[in-house]
Amino acid sequence: MNQMWNANIQRNITSNLLVEVAYVGSRGEHIWNNYTRNATFPQYLSLGTQLNALVPNPFFGKIATGSLSAATVRQGSLLVPYPQYTGVSQIRGSVGDSVYHGFTLRAERSFSHGLLFQSSYTAAKLIDNVNERFVGGTNYINPYDLSRSRSISAADVSQRWVSSFVYELPFGHGKQFLSHGIGSWILGNWQASGIFTMQTGTPISIGASCNFPGVSGLGCYANRSGDGNLPSGQQNLDHWFDTSVYTNPAQYSFGNASRTEPDLRNPGSITFDSVLSRWQPIKERMRLQFRAEMYDLPNHPNLGAPSTGITSSTFGQITSKSNSRSITMALRLEF
Repeated sequence: MNQMWNANIQRNITSNLLVEVAYVGSRGEHIWNNYTRNATFPQYLSLGTQLNALVPNPFFGKIATGSLSAATVRQGSLLVPYPQYTGVSQIRGSVGDSVYHGFTLRAERSFSHGLLFQSSYTAAKLIDNVNERFVGGTNYINPYDLSRSRSISAADVSQRWVSSFVYELPFGHGKQFLSHGIGSWILGNWQASGIFTMQTGTPISIGASCNFPGVSGLGCYANRSGDGNLPSGQQNLDHWFDTSVYTNPAQYSFGNASRTEPDLRNPGSITFDSVLSRWQPIKERMRLQFRAEMYDLPNHPNLGAPSTGITSSTFGQITSKSNSRSITMALRLEF
């Protein structure tokens, strides 16, 4: 279930320029997530290594195959809601919730003198306890207490600026310049358009190694001893965040960090895609179009995400980046 609400104020600054200030909010409930129904009860974690000790199997002789057919079983496998099963999962369980708040400032110029543009800036925050985009598995550590996994969403983009435009060049028949002659034939009927996007990165999730011998269905987050952000000027591709403040949690411990690091972000991105096109009439019912599509025109290097696994040899390093300029040209004849 999704509840949505918004409020906005619009004002025409000029006859063709509109400015809007808006607030948008939403609340998601019963969000789908694969849900473990047979996890070890967390109150038994205090038993420690006893959970991995072998004890008499109450199902011996009753279950003929699998680990529960043996004379002894791990004690932790009996301290679950359904000890007669090795696993019980609910696919797409309606267990999650989320809340979103966003502020938007938008300017829009209606088509006039060959120019149309729109620009919008959004500052927002998305909080959830399961990742709404992660329905293929689990991403919480304790199915009995999802509040432990409530954090800034892994899909959160805190700031985003998007601008787009369409511009008919002022050359050619009926335009301000070169309305006649060979100049009109060469430079007329050109149109340029583009979209520019700049946004902050999503929160980083530190991957810890959990140590729960004899336990099923529970997970952990890292232990954090301080702020993972580096001082100004020290952040680089080999050291994106302070790895020294993150360690694996102790045995039978959930860890004290959160599902995502609210103040620690992956690199942001900047892209600019544009199109340059021209229609050339040939006869009354025939015309030729030239079209050039240019993606990532500035060839700006957008960095990949850093390695976030504590045990990885590249922990905290960014090992990939993209320079993906691509230009496609085409001719199209219509008749």
